[in-house]
Amino acid sequence: MSQADIQFTGGNNIALKIPKYKYEETVRFYRDVLKLPYLGFRDDAHSFRLGPNTLWLDCKDSYPQNDVWLEVQTNNPGLAGEYLREQGVDRRDEVEIYENSKGFWISDPCGTILRVNPEP
Repeated sequence: MSQADIQFTGGNNIALKIPKYKYEETVRFYRDVLKLPYLGFRDDAHSFRLGPNTLWLDCKDSYPQNDVWLEVQTNNPGLAGEYLREQGVDRRDEVEIYENSKGFWISDPCGTILRVNPEP
């Protein structure tokens, strides 16, 4: 497989990183006001069904404002990493530890965090 064969598609996960002082209010909004299907609490986050996606609400102690993180999937994470590096895209693996995974973190030019995961 060559870099020309690398494909990226939208993943299933969207994460909202929410400041602690707004977290419970935000969980209530998605659960009680919008009444999105609640998927439970896992990995220190509440999750909801958002159409074909999963919306994760993560509480962040040190965040002054909310942040949106997206997932993309690729058919070859190794080559995708090389390709992205050649395109000037820096790895951002410091943003969150994700052990035992072949995926990695990057950001777009305006700072949106993206998780690059292998296709299932």
